[in-house]
Amino acid sequence: MTLLPDLLIERAALRAGRDALGERTPGGWRWRSWGAFAERAMSIAAGLCAAGVRPGRAVGILARSRPEWVEVEFGTFLAGGVVVPLHPAITSGGAMDIVRRADVRVAFVEDPVQGEKLLAALAPGGPISRIVAFDPVSHLAGSDARGRLEVSLGEMAVGAPAGALSPLHEFTDMGAAELRRGARDEIGRRREALRPDDPATIIFTASDAGDMRGAVLTHDNLAFTTATLGAELSVTAEDRTLLFLPLAHVYPRLLVWTAVQVGFAVAFTEDRRSVLRDAGDVRPDFLIAVPRFLEAVRRGLDREAASGPSWRRAALAWACGTTDNCGQDARATSFVGRTLAAVRREAADRLVWRGLRERLGGRLRFIVSGGAPLDDSTREFFESIGIPVQEGYGMTEGTALTTFTRPGERRPGAVGRPAGGVEIGIAADGEILFRGRNVMRGYLDDPEATAEVIDADGWLRSGDLGVLEHDGVLRITGRKKDIIVTEGGKNVSPRQVESLIRDVPLVRDVVVVGDRRPYLVALIALEPREIAKAAVLEGIIIGPPEEMEDHPAIRAMIEDAITDCNRRLDPFQAVRAFAVVPDLGSRPSHADPAAARLRRTEIEKRYADRIEAMYAREHSAFGIRHSGIRR
Repeated sequence: MTLLPDLLIERAALRAGRDALGERTPGGWRWRSWGAFAERAMSIAAGLCAAGVRPGRAVGILARSRPEWVEVEFGTFLAGGVVVPLHPAITSGGAMDIVRRADVRVAFVEDPVQGEKLLAALAPGGPISRIVAFDPVSHLAGSDARGRLEVSLGEMAVGAPAGALSPLHEFTDMGAAELRRGARDEIGRRREALRPDDPATIIFTASDAGDMRGAVLTHDNLAFTTATLGAELSVTAEDRTLLFLPLAHVYPRLLVWTAVQVGFAVAFTEDRRSVLRDAGDVRPDFLIAVPRFLEAVRRGLDREAASGPSWRRAALAWACGTTDNCGQDARATSFVGRTLAAVRREAADRLVWRGLRERLGGRLRFIVSGGAPLDDSTREFFESIGIPVQEGYGMTEGTALTTFTRPGERRPGAVGRPAGGVEIGIAADGEILFRGRNVMRGYLDDPEATAEVIDADGWLRSGDLGVLEHDGVLRITGRKKDIIVTEGGKNVSPRQVESLIRDVPLVRDVVVVGDRRPYLVALIALEPREIAKAAVLEGIIIGPPEEMEDHPAIRAMIEDAITDCNRRLDPFQAVRAFAVVPDLGSRPSHADPAAARLRRTEIEKRYADRIEAMYAREHSAFGIRHSGIRR
């Protein structure tokens, strides 16, 4: 099977002048051709060789999704290096931990602000020898803690070793010069020396204990899943897609790798808020998304219905009711029932849904949803307006692809049949097992953790629970490991977050929830003795415990403490709201994640009303709000 570096060279030879990677610029959309993409990747590969990156050494990328991210990744592959992605929202401490553990030699960053997270790694004894910035200047929305409105690469270079910092254009120019001096031969030798079992990328993901483990994916993992997904998706080299998910995750990277396999073009949008605007320009033929985006589109339509003129509110309300009723009408066996369904659909399409499809570009044939479970009502909503949603199931350790929903297999709660060449099994306790060429080589420098998840026969224990239906379709029924998967597909260890909050003296116990939700919230039981001490210090007259729990001053202290905890966490781990509850019961042992998961589920049921109330409000990104707390 052809490996990805060779696939890029072949693709560039076949479609040198055709669009490959696109982005919005102040002057409009700019597209890089496959030929230009491959040549830029070759220049970056030559630059890495000149910078001393040997085959098998790690190269970090800390940036948002953009064409340069992909060019650097393939340049690293061509040089025989290993790509280590870092999420743009990662903290400096988290970034430093990853680059040290992976022994990153060269790091590519979005701009100087992102580069500052890695400056300590440039110090003597640090792993990084060079930082390359895509943009040489960071323009800040407001002044930072040091009063800066912008940060330049030159300012960042103060105190750094000479030549350790450079903008991307200088690095690629240097690589291009190396190519003219014969570096292309060295890159060719490195390509020929690549073996399927060589590592291609190391992706760090949280375990249920909260520690970060580096999943090592090989070139064969990438080639296999790329070829498999290319065969499963109904796409051709003439298609386009729009990508807005962070390339720090394997799921969107799999799409880009598949683009190299198939030849379709990928446009990048700045963030999710720009998707509808950019979709109108790019006119994508298909999209990949996470449930959070799809549910946000539907919620946006609800808001539009509530704020528009009365005639439009009525039309939207009727059309939304139609999407709920058409499925029942379509199942009717009588001629009248089928006719009624057809009339409803045609009227709703003319009134509302055709306009929505146009806002998504007008050519969208289907959407792939992954990263987290999709709500049945959201899936049915999109399918009713003429945009089928195909779900898949996968995890980082399985190169993001284990099962896939084929046309005609869509059903509530199901995630399709195994991808070609992947085997699925169900353990005695209901845990989903899988094996195949999608399974990672193991965790970086951690044979014990690897042995915990991959047995001697190659079966990977997913930590998820499920059943196989009679036709081989997999249905997810729950989760064995104590991991929260947010609506945006983020894996969060609640134990890590709870441990920080539990260190707050006022807190006796805490349970964090957020599975299939947009963010985390916390249920907190207070420590009576510490509350009494705080009351004395604040001059509060001590009353019944339930009155103390509702006192604004006590709540303000809890809010400040949790906000301090949030500063030590990545943004997707932050707790954005809390509720004080009388009791959370006893805590299970840390050694029993299944018991912790069961307890969390029971507590969510017990306090369902309190949890829904927290999610009914809008919460700030890094702090928290609560009714009765100062704002």
